[in-house]
Amino acid sequence: MEAGHWKKLRQLTDDKLKADPNDGQAHLWLSKIKSSFGDHYGALAEAERAVALEPRNHGAHAQMAEASAFLADRSSAIAALGHVRRMKREIDASLALDPNSLDALLVQMMFSWKAPGIAGGDKKKALRIADQLRGKRPVWGNLAHARLLQETGEDATVERWLLQAIQADPGFILARISLGRFYCCTAKTKRLDLAEQAATETIRLDPASASGYEILAYAQAAKERYPELEATLARAAKAVPEDFAPFYSAASALLDIGRDFRRAEQYLNHYLSNTPEGRKPTHAQARMLLASLYSKEGRKSDAVRELTIALRLQPDLEEAKSELKRLKQS
Repeated sequence: MEAGHWKKLRQLTDDKLKADPNDGQAHLWLSKIKSSFGDHYGALAEAERAVALEPRNHGAHAQMAEASAFLADRSSAIAALGHVRRMKREIDASLALDPNSLDALLVQMMFSWKAPGIAGGDKKKALRIADQLRGKRPVWGNLAHARLLQETGEDATVERWLLQAIQADPGFILARISLGRFYCCTAKTKRLDLAEQAATETIRLDPASASGYEILAYAQAAKERYPELEATLARAAKAVPEDFAPFYSAASALLDIGRDFRRAEQYLNHYLSNTPEGRKPTHAQARMLLASLYSKEGRKSDAVRELTIALRLQPDLEEAKSELKRLKQS
């Protein structure tokens, strides 16, 4: 789960449920799997099943809280209120069973950080929870602080928290991936050399880390180091054959620098030839990226076609709606 191998986990979970349909832990895993593939109603249903089967499993209550939080973000104001109430109830249930429940604390922290005050948001409370995590699980506490500040533009502080997370647990892959993504993709100023270093270390620790290959492919594509990029993509295809995300990442980098659109188009079409891994760009997002590429080349009809397909796949993509409207009016 931490390594992002959701397809493999789904097979393991299916096997467990065939052996025992009332395996509460397997239903908990299935909830997380469904969430990773964007099926949030399915995730909630499986979390409810897990709680019914194992009412004293703090992780099951935390997963129901997380599923409810996802749905609250994607619902009307009235429906969101019900999801938020259930989320709060399940957080309380999880923490009553285990005051240090990591998943429950993370859900509570992100809700406190993002929600408006009238709904119960409290940024100071979110920071206190991150501090609480640092005391019990330092690597997660440091990652939590970095996550809270990720969109504030405080890059020096975010970098410090990420480096402290790695110091707290040098072998924790998620910390390495988070640092690499920061350097390549979320910082205001990209630092591709450092992104490449973080990705290389991630792959050294876990040769089957698709995220490590994604970051490395992005850095090499952005530097137009094509022989090395092709070698990286070949390694990724061999090490993680079920996850084509490194190809998407390379295409994204080429669009960012505005170079070699034919190569980017090839990579995106390759990405579209396989079912995406959990928590990776959807086919609708890949179609949007293709549309962006075609727009940059002046291929308006091709861009319209890709946006239309993207919205057929994912009707709630507001960015695709607005771009399609702009193209049709131009």
